[in-house]
Amino acid sequence: MEVAPGKWRARARYRHDDGKLRQVQRFGASEAKATTALRLAMTTVQQSSVPEVKSRTRIRDLGERFIVSKAGRAPVTVADYTRIVRKVIVPRIGDLAVSEATPDRLQRFLEVVAAENGPGAAKTARAVLSGMMGLAARSDAVRANPVRELASVASSTSTKGATAIPVDELPAVLAAVRGDKRLAAMDLVDLVEFVAGTGVRIGEACALRWEDVDLEAGTVDIRKSKTEAGVRRITVPAGVLGMLGDRRLRGGPNDVGVVFPTVRGRERDARGAAREWADARERLKLPAGYSFHSFRKTVATALDQAGLSARDVAEYLGHANPAITQSVYMSKTVGGRRAADALDSVMRK
Repeated sequence: MEVAPGKWRARARYRHDDGKLRQVQRFGASEAKATTALRLAMTTVQQSSVPEVKSRTRIRDLGERFIVSKAGRAPVTVADYTRIVRKVIVPRIGDLAVSEATPDRLQRFLEVVAAENGPGAAKTARAVLSGMMGLAARSDAVRANPVRELASVASSTSTKGATAIPVDELPAVLAAVRGDKRLAAMDLVDLVEFVAGTGVRIGEACALRWEDVDLEAGTVDIRKSKTEAGVRRITVPAGVLGMLGDRRLRGGPNDVGVVFPTVRGRERDARGAAREWADARERLKLPAGYSFHSFRKTVATALDQAGLSARDVAEYLGHANPAITQSVYMSKTVGGRRAADALDSVMRK
């Protein structure tokens, strides 16, 4: 408010660590200048009340400290930082101690973000994470910022950068998956085989329900998709159909009716499945680029090599634009029964 001609006052109340509310006020020659001065003052007050960052500090607490350190920025910028910290970073790695945030763990985290939310989200998360770990480094909680050692998001985790598993290597990869005790214990082997044999997105696979599976017709309806084109009915390879039939007899319906539930019978979270696959990939010594999205690209390549048109492949994968399928998914070095037969021949090699 203007307290005198050419003199404005901005004030706010702040609750300190002792629980007491104290008023903070600043003056300026205009309302905007007074508000800016108050924001800077609040930043100082807030920073002085935040605990020091140490090696045992949790990532979730480091994130809050980082948000406070950016309080002087534009409100929109602060809101973006807050969203990334609280909605993207903390739910996945918030319980890690700062000292446990190794480059390997952070790289896997970004791969999961890229697989679920796209390369743009992964790049933003990487930038915010770098700021957080830079703050930890300046506080001597870590020797150096580990984010600086990570591979570029654009080259290692974007959709275009996902590594298609060579078609002739797919059977060996699936054999390794079937032999992994951890994947078996988590009941993830069938889920991986379904993704590898159909090219569906991991979120689509996790949401698949028995009511969407027609074992007699050999088809499944993909209903949960980000796009209208993604809602589709596909014919599945004979091997995948056999797995679904065995699974139905072995497990039967669960309370939520999903085909690939958790071991507790609940709908599986795509993020959790991606994390488990990242860990399994490391155990099996598979290339870091072999994400769930890699299976999707391999399916596109297999269908292409089998002679299917770009339109056929796009419809099978749930793409609205065949040009995207050709430029991003098909690897030259890909519907209906014809597509299923082509995929079945690949998986049975």
